[in-house]
Amino acid sequence: MKVLIKTEKLAELMYRKGWTRKHVAQQAGIGQVTMQQICRGERNPSPPVAKKLTDALEVDFSELFVIQSD
Repeated sequence: MKVLIKTEKLAELMYRKGWTRKHVAQQAGIGQVTMQQICRGERNPSPPVAKKLTDALEVDFSELFVIQSD
């Protein structure tokens, strides 16, 4: 199972809140490099990191992620 992020939706949510990648990373408790890679679509978050991001951005999981079965 893979958790795929909707990068355009992430960018939209960050824009609406006026948050930078650094701020989202701090709010979610993840590394800045990890956040940069996720934003660029170079890395898909693990389920625990996905949960941290949805909590930080205050959105439902399905709004920001898609689950792809292997």
